[in-house]
Amino acid sequence: MSSEPKQLSDLLGEPGLEAKLEALGKAVAQDAAVRQATLEQNGGRAPKRQEGPAERAAQTQARNQGKALNGSSGQAVELGSPAPALTQQIDLFIATGRAAAPKDELATMEHPVYAIEDGDQRIMTYEHNGVTLEVTPSVKGRATIHDKDIVLTCVSKVVDAVNRGEPVSRTVSIKAHDVLTFTNRSTSGRGYELLEQALERLAGTRIKTSIATGKPARRRTKGFGLIDAWETITRGPNNRLEELRITLSEFTFDAAMALEVLSIDQDYFKLRKATEKRLYELARKHCGDQGRWKVGLELLQKKVGSRQPLFKFRAAVRSIGEEGSLPGYHLVFLHTDDSVVFYGRSAAGLAAMESDLVTLPKPKAEGSRRKSVRRPTTKGI
Repeated sequence: MSSEPKQLSDLLGEPGLEAKLEALGKAVAQDAAVRQATLEQNGGRAPKRQEGPAERAAQTQARNQGKALNGSSGQAVELGSPAPALTQQIDLFIATGRAAAPKDELATMEHPVYAIEDGDQRIMTYEHNGVTLEVTPSVKGRATIHDKDIVLTCVSKVVDAVNRGEPVSRTVSIKAHDVLTFTNRSTSGRGYELLEQALERLAGTRIKTSIATGKPARRRTKGFGLIDAWETITRGPNNRLEELRITLSEFTFDAAMALEVLSIDQDYFKLRKATEKRLYELARKHCGDQGRWKVGLELLQKKVGSRQPLFKFRAAVRSIGEEGSLPGYHLVFLHTDDSVVFYGRSAAGLAAMESDLVTLPKPKAEGSRRKSVRRPTTKGI
């Protein structure tokens, strides 16, 4: 499929497409108005980009290290001779209860490292644009995208500390209750049990990949676990889980230290369907702030990591689009060429919708009549 997105004028035959986009455009405009009202209540200062204060903190950190952030991806780029890093390596990084902006890793946003089906014990192989990936589960199953929430909690805390110039470590000590509340999970006894099960899957799932992380980027094929180790500390006569000590893999830690992350919406953790979470990650990575991203359904299924038959995946994607459940994005399924368009719930997304509506052909006038054909008459019979 061509990398250039087709105009909607090429997609004739979509029933009600114009009305659907107009309705979405109204929803985006309403979202933008609500966001603007919120900004005015907070002083009327709108951030230049979606990253907001967290990105500005990252810019400050990058400048202190002789770097600047790439505006489109949030990655650090060398400017001149590097200065010594502000963050020192320590044996144990104690993540405080202070709020941190949720962050996601660019590499695992782009590629289907985590399973979207519970109990998946199949070896997953993946190749795209020169990147190879092989994921081998343990006997307890492959780590799921819901398990990833634990890793994202640790990454968010590490990135927050890096932005503040504080010392960090691959081993993160964090309150179990903080993990559950940060990821919008139940704090009941069952919630703590599920937390331990997720840690077992994260440690047991093995990755072999050529994805590069860190600065300078190093492309290598390497095997590792999603986390290197974990430890629980309990308190009281009932052995209540209180503290977690999680040792991140070098792959994940290098990405956090290099600020190879993107801010994500806190509502991401409220999504309960695994496919929804993957679709949001892909929309955030590829659509970002530009307002529009179009992708073919087969390629989208590959990036999501779904092993469903294509017709079932198509139905799932259409349902999610109709529900409008993705934070920050609208999803439109185009059946005419089996593709999906993501629109941001922003001014850029509204502009993209308006542009697409302009390219739609005008409907034919109703009530047109066929010209009558006069039959020749026969004479002399």
